Order: sequence, then structure tokens, then C-alpha cells
Amino acid sequence: MVINMIRIVDANVKKIPRNIYRLIRSFIDSSTKTTYIWNIGVRMGSIVRFVKFGKWILVIYITEKGLSAELCGYGIKIVYNPDILLEISDGKEVVFKSETIEEIVKIYFESDGPYMEPIPATYLIEKFDFYINAVSMALAQEQNKDTSIQTNVN
Repeated sequence: MVINMIRIVDANVKKIPRNIYRLIRSFIDSSTKTTYIWNIGVRMGSIVRFVKFGKWILVIYITEKGLSAELCGYGIKIVYNPDILLEISDGKEVVFKSETIEEIVKIYFESDGPYMEPIPATYLIEKFDFYINAVSMALAQEQNKDTSIQTNVN
């Protein structure tokens, strides 16, 4: 017996201003290869910054609750963390806010203009997760290195 595990839901297309669309498109389309300068994170205390000059700045916050991220560029701020899954603001007001992954699966962002096809919000989440996981792994390696050095000293 085969049980159908697929569910179909209607898309929820959110019309967003061009500057927000450009920020999202630039961020998700940026290569994750280590040869690019924006894939070198710079740690300053409890934050790690990744910068694609003239396009975006990604800040990963290291807290006791875990890691969260903030993407800034074109006067826009996009926050991704466990408390507010995804929030987009333009400096004056919140343009979009989601608190559940079920909601995010249905969200597609689009804007007016040529070649501006809808972008699934899940693409944005996947890119945030890529950087958060990379920072988490780097921090774990750093901690393991510090622990092994202390063990060798003792």
C-alpha cells in the first residue's frame, strides 16, 4: 500500500520594493566558494561579519541562545533567528514577518521590473543556514583546538 505524503499548498506571493528584491537576489545568488572575499568572515567579539562590498553585509551574532543572522544592504535589514524566523524591514517599518516554517514554504517574493522572477523565501533561509552552519562549525573547531592545546599544556 502506498500512502501519499505530498501536500500541495497555494503560494503566497509578496510584492516587495525593488531594493529589497535586489538585496535578496544578490545574497542568494552570491557564490559560496571560498575563493570569494565575501566568504571570509571577520570575528569581532561576539559577531562575525561577511561583506560583499557595495551589495550586502551579513552579521552572525553569537549568543548564549545560539546563532542568529542579520543581512543589511540598500537601506534594508533582514533578520533571521529562532525567535523571529524571518523579518524584513526598510528602516521605517516591517515589510514582512514570519514566525513559522510552514508559512515560509508558501512565501515567494517578487517585484516590478524585467527579469524579476519570484524568489522562494526558502532560498533565503537556506543561504542564511549555510553561513550560520559554517560559523558554528568554525567555532566548534576553534573550541576543540583550544581544548587540545590546554590538554597538551597540562
